[in-house]
Amino acid sequence: MNIIKKIWKGARGWLITTVVVLIFLLTVSLVATQNAFLYSTISSVFGGEKSTVVSGDASKYQYYTVENAEFNQHQTSGEIKTKDDALKEANALNEEIASEGNILLKNEGNALPLGEGAKISVFGKNSVNLVYGGSGSSARSGVDIVDLYEGLENAGFEVNPTLKGFYESGESGRGRKESPQMGTEVSGFGSGETPQGLYTDAVKDSYDDYSDAAIVVISRIGGEGYDLPRTMTKEFGDSTPISGANATDHYLQLDKNERAMIADVCNNFEKVIVLINCSTPMELGFIEENEKIDGALWIGNPGGNGLNALGKILSGEVNPSGRTVDNFARDFKNDPTWANFGNNLTTDGNEYTVGGAGQGYFYVEYEEGIYYGYRYYETRAYDEGEEWYDEAVVYPFGYGLSYTSFDWEIVSAFPEDRALAKDGTITVNVKVTNTGDVAGKDVVQMYYSAPYWTGEIEKSHVVLGDYAKTGVIEPGEDETVTLTLKVRDMASYDYNDANVNGFKGYELDASSSSNPYQIFIGKNAHDAWAGENADDFTLAFGSAAHKYDDEGVENRFDEVSNGFEKLVDSNSSVKTYMSRTDFDFTFPTTPTAEDREVSQDFITSLAWTVDDENQPYYSDKTYQQEQPTELKLYDLIDFENGTVSVDYEDERWEELLDSLGLAEMASLIGQGNYKTNAITSIDLPLTTMPDGPAGFTAFMGDPSVYGTAFYASECVIGATFNKDLAHDMGVMIGIEGLFGNVNGDGRPYAGWYAPAINIHRSPFSGRNWEYYSEDALLSGKMAANVIAGARSCGVACFVKHFALNDQETNRDTNGVLTWANEQTIREIYLKPFELAVKEGRSNAIMSSFNRIGTTWAGGSYDLLTGVLRKEWGFQGAVITDYNLSDYMNVEQMIRAGGDLNLTQDDRPSVDNASSTQIACIRQATKNILYTVATSMAMNGHGDGVVWGIGMPTWVVIVIWVNIGVAVGLGVWGFFAIRKALKKAKTKAE
Repeated sequence: MNIIKKIWKGARGWLITTVVVLIFLLTVSLVATQNAFLYSTISSVFGGEKSTVVSGDASKYQYYTVENAEFNQHQTSGEIKTKDDALKEANALNEEIASEGNILLKNEGNALPLGEGAKISVFGKNSVNLVYGGSGSSARSGVDIVDLYEGLENAGFEVNPTLKGFYESGESGRGRKESPQMGTEVSGFGSGETPQGLYTDAVKDSYDDYSDAAIVVISRIGGEGYDLPRTMTKEFGDSTPISGANATDHYLQLDKNERAMIADVCNNFEKVIVLINCSTPMELGFIEENEKIDGALWIGNPGGNGLNALGKILSGEVNPSGRTVDNFARDFKNDPTWANFGNNLTTDGNEYTVGGAGQGYFYVEYEEGIYYGYRYYETRAYDEGEEWYDEAVVYPFGYGLSYTSFDWEIVSAFPEDRALAKDGTITVNVKVTNTGDVAGKDVVQMYYSAPYWTGEIEKSHVVLGDYAKTGVIEPGEDETVTLTLKVRDMASYDYNDANVNGFKGYELDASSSSNPYQIFIGKNAHDAWAGENADDFTLAFGSAAHKYDDEGVENRFDEVSNGFEKLVDSNSSVKTYMSRTDFDFTFPTTPTAEDREVSQDFITSLAWTVDDENQPYYSDKTYQQEQPTELKLYDLIDFENGTVSVDYEDERWEELLDSLGLAEMASLIGQGNYKTNAITSIDLPLTTMPDGPAGFTAFMGDPSVYGTAFYASECVIGATFNKDLAHDMGVMIGIEGLFGNVNGDGRPYAGWYAPAINIHRSPFSGRNWEYYSEDALLSGKMAANVIAGARSCGVACFVKHFALNDQETNRDTNGVLTWANEQTIREIYLKPFELAVKEGRSNAIMSSFNRIGTTWAGGSYDLLTGVLRKEWGFQGAVITDYNLSDYMNVEQMIRAGGDLNLTQDDRPSVDNASSTQIACIRQATKNILYTVATSMAMNGHGDGVVWGIGMPTWVVIVIWVNIGVAVGLGVWGFFAIRKALKKAKTKAE
């Protein structure tokens, strides 16, 4: 018997196991490390490649530092030297944001503040499970939370422990379900409030010992991937809708258990305070109508420690100064957006059909045009009167109370002759005097009204023009604030030559003595024009309209505008955009089956195909790649006196691009998975770019993102109406970014997928929590200040989601087709992004899942190049939203003006690349390089410093596992073979 046969006979178990295990390990290891998609996905969860200094002194090149960070308002508690210091300071700033962003809605008989030491009972099952933020890619977990009870106790209150224990136990019911996951079909979900029948005698007996006040908590969730249901769910197997008799009630109303709870509390307590823990408007008429409810506060989503601020507000240590960022209507079913949102109130009611059969393509129509939120309610009230308004609105946009009182005096207004020059500026100085007994802050709001001519360009009766927040004003003291408005910003966009003057674009309509331009100073959108502080202006250049013939500005969305047919006459039933000429006749209606029916040719046309020669991005230029150069990316940085600048038009960009290979550029473009790749030949550093609007978030579990603050929702930041505080949040984000992965490879968080500045078009949008407001100016101004603050520290803010991504329903189901007219698109939905670019100097943008008309937003040349780059002068990188969908085509993206693909790996093709393909790849690469070059990622990069890239920890572990298993199998084999040979020898003897 030869030796091989002896081994096989005596050790074949080892041989078979070894072959199987090694083949398995080798296959898994190769697939995990060599397949770009899997490699990137695993790296996202367990950590990716590491930056390492091979040689040189990286400390010589610190373009951005903590020491150079400057706050406008926030006072730091000390030096920020560590990541822990940064987190502590960020939490202090978040408490400051909540202090100014909580809104006092009602305070009858000065029920608030309660005063320190009050003994209170807190009601509501959700009081022990508050909504601190939204779900989805920006959700937070694993962070320290100050809960409601801790916040109250920190402020010196004594809180009913029996009631708290009851809500924490199963005795009080199951509670609300946790937030649905992204993409989950949501047909409805309840508040989870405790039915009255479950309250025990012991619980009720505890009220007397904690009766100084009752606090009632009302909570609603929101998050990515779903919109809020417009039905009231059945509760835990109950056969009837929780709303009771009215089965058409919705999630943003009180349910029957909440109504019963409030009624019982009002019967048992002298002082009742309601807390609204919801980052979107609710129907709050019950607060106004119920005389037994003494006070109410809107707290939105407070983030990690925002409830400390609430405790201080309730005790009187802090005077609330927040203002509503949305109009709070009395009945959402009467809102213009009700009929055209989500699934249009029926299953798949927004799906296109051919011959009655669904096609898998969905749509949304912004049929209300510019008339949504306060723009609708204030405009209609101007015609209908105060009685109509009182029946329609509970709290106007910009509304909020204080513990003190303020008097205002307009001390000056310019131009003094009230004659408007087309490029002039209106300036109003307002003296604010504290006439009450406690110190506090106030918000002064300026609105404008442009003349509306019947049947011509649509205009809201009032539009927010500027706002200013005072500092803390002591009783008897005053402060003068200045509000400014460029005359140019009052121009309307006439997309269809509605005033028949042969022009399409931005223009100021003619005015007259009976129909003037007006400026209103007020405490909210309604008080402004319905009050007494109106000032009339006329155009200095006469009665004719002024046309702003801006270079490059032209209609770019005619196809989108024409998604609606135009009104023919007053007897026509043809659909139209809503018009101020006749609100009743043009009021949006729910789409019918006929509205959903399209042709097969239309469905076929939705697939994108390459047609380079007929497009504006076509190129026939010849390029030579991989040319030798000594040029590095840091050579393009101009750094003087602590200021970083990079010239986008520098001729050396071409030399840098010439040195690169098409494949490495395509890899850079196609692998923007919360990072950008390194290219060592030009010293392009590896970057880390986390999500999201509530602070740096490790969406995929990346261990390099940790120890960062959980900020209040963006609508709470918006509710501060404080531009300086928004700026300071951006600076604080920058400081946190500078510390970055200090426990790992030291890489900073150089990019941030935020802020998010879509519009609160409907209160049912699931993602309203991470958007600032329904108002375009407030959203844009707050975002611009956050961006400016973050950029001053070297963070590239990928402002999202560009654009018209204002609902979650079907957003990524082949890209929901969004239809609106160009006036609405520009004046409302693009305006915040325009301010982010022009005022915030944003050098990064994230496009969106949806289509604008038939064209995917991330592949729209008119949007990304025509408007963003040519009209607004944007310089920087555009990334897609998370791209796992076929319709989000990377080839379409680079041709449109997009640059970076948010995915594990989906790169543009380089095989037999045409001149156009190469030109687009080069342009996208340049934009990415420019954004990185202006960021803190360049810290440590300069002449004499050599950086390398180390393999991910998980790959090292895989290698050692392979080695360990191989060694183990080898040791086993040694003994198995030895045993087999001995056995064979013994048998032979």
